[in-house]
Amino acid sequence: MASLLQMFCRQTSLWCPLIRTQRDFFVGASLLRYTNCIPNKQVDRWSEKRAMAGIYDNIGIFGDFKVHPKDLINAPCWLKGWRGNELQRCIRKKKMVGDRMFVDDLHKLNKRIRFLYKRLNRYGKHR
Repeated sequence: MASLLQMFCRQTSLWCPLIRTQRDFFVGASLLRYTNCIPNKQVDRWSEKRAMAGIYDNIGIFGDFKVHPKDLINAPCWLKGWRGNELQRCIRKKKMVGDRMFVDDLHKLNKRIRFLYKRLNRYGKHR
């Protein structure tokens, strides 16, 4: 009788209160005891990163939409409001400030561009 009822419940995927799925014996400590022992992580809600999140959200509302948030970012001129990979970033830097760079820095930048260009051609996404 029980085996027929079990087969019926498996086939119809119904929950049958007549079938007992729990064990009648104790097999050890449950995992629920150990989850309460984990100490809560102390989070600084006013860290600089969290406090400054959304800092530019109301510029349009309070400033008559005259200033774009990317104009307020303190960053090098070749990075403001721009996205791209490392090779594109290095090429953009060389194009914008390459004539004003020190010789050693320009040499290192050119070496980096050569390396990244070779790497892109060998292992890039287009391969």
